[in-house]
Amino acid sequence: MMDHLASILELDSPQGEIVWDYDCHKKFSNLLMVNNRLTNVVTKVGYKAALGVAIALTELVHCRLNGFYGNGYIQEFSPRVEALWAGVVDPLYLKTCEFDYQYFDKDETLIPYFTTWYILRQMGREYIRSSYYIHRYLKNLSMLARHLMPSQKPFDKWFAETIKKTTETFPCPYDYADLNMDDKSARYDCSADAPVPREFFFDPEFKYSEDAAKPVLNAFLQSLDYNNNPWLCTPEEMLAKGFKGTPYKVL
Repeated sequence: MMDHLASILELDSPQGEIVWDYDCHKKFSNLLMVNNRLTNVVTKVGYKAALGVAIALTELVHCRLNGFYGNGYIQEFSPRVEALWAGVVDPLYLKTCEFDYQYFDKDETLIPYFTTWYILRQMGREYIRSSYYIHRYLKNLSMLARHLMPSQKPFDKWFAETIKKTTETFPCPYDYADLNMDDKSARYDCSADAPVPREFFFDPEFKYSEDAAKPVLNAFLQSLDYNNNPWLCTPEEMLAKGFKGTPYKVL
């Protein structure tokens, strides 16, 4: 699936330079960065689906950066991403979102991995604590991913199509204009939101429906090794936190 998307977004082989320095990190990680049009678009995406879009963007960034910085991050990358996709099914699968990445590579060159995971960590924290405001980090991550792509035109096309179908299939149940930005204690209960499988974003042959999603999600959850993935909760931990149902199974 990723190979198909990598081809569409021209990520098959390294091309073009990546412009990156500390000013870029500050720019893309700063929530004060203004893009009203993009903000209006991403805030229409459903709560769980917003995290799904963010993880999809992170996978694309990872694919792009491997062509320049090697494969040294794959060992850490896979279990974290697996845990995040499980979190899209239910936040209680996620033990923590305290993801850390180093600023520099072995040659002491500043790299964008840190910024990508810094933004995703912030979004994950908001997600776990049920904050209404996770979409503001999605804006930053989408702008960062676009900046890093070898060609922005195919990325823009994929992103526009992805946001459109995600908004149509998993619309946000609340409007940011109705929120009280001063109420930091407000929480959104996403337990009734439909889980979003990874295939929805990456597999062009996958047509979403609850019936189509269930076996895909079950196969994914049952493939996870929560005993050896420090980012995942065990079934016992999930039940202790109030999980309803059978952990690692979509009923």
